[in-house]
Amino acid sequence: MRWTALSAGLLLVFVLGCDQSEGIKEIQPNFGNISGKDDVVLLGKGFKTGLTVTFGKQQATHIVVESDTKIRLKTPAGPEGVVDIYVTDASGKTIMLKGAFTYRRAGSS
Repeated sequence: MRWTALSAGLLLVFVLGCDQSEGIKEIQPNFGNISGKDDVVLLGKGFKTGLTVTFGKQQATHIVVESDTKIRLKTPAGPEGVVDIYVTDASGKTIMLKGAFTYRRAGSS
């Protein structure tokens, strides 16, 4: 995580940066049904047991951390459209992949 101090004394936190070693790099597939329960794989780095995964504001289920680079899970139900994905570890540290998943109605492409 990089910190940048501004002259006014404020701090900006960049959660995901190009050179950051931890984070979500890819989601497979990056779309699913609004009813949820789709099997999804998150690829990245720094994943540990005890984490939570959130699609928009809804928490995923059946989360299995297979390695520090791979998570398997079932999507929660969600509204039609694009959502961000958040991974939060046991210490409260959160990483995010913006606009990473698209919920679709059954039969739409």
